[in-house]
Amino acid sequence: MKKHTLVTAALIAGTLAASAGVSWLTCWLNRPVVAAFNMKSTVDAFFESTTRRSLDEEQARALSERFNAALEASLRDWQSRHRALILVAPAVVQGAPDITRDIQKDVARRMKEGT
Repeated sequence: MKKHTLVTAALIAGTLAASAGVSWLTCWLNRPVVAAFNMKSTVDAFFESTTRRSLDEEQARALSERFNAALEASLRDWQSRHRALILVAPAVVQGAPDITRDIQKDVARRMKEGT
């Protein structure tokens, strides 16, 4: 009887350890990446470049709408590709990669393509 109890206890402990290991691995593999994005500098750069042009109200509105669509699509695509949580840069103290340049380049590409 004593040997049976010891084997049962070992099997239960092994099962619990394996279950905990699988749970930890699942959580580790599915954790989101956290990235920082400087929205203010991106929007400021867009408005600065827009003010250098002589656009009427309709052209400025259309350009702003295109910029907003390109920015949203770029952020959404980056987030989806990297399974990421994107935070605005002021909310991040340290430790998250800054993706601002990548997003700005992608937005510029989308704006040129008209996407």
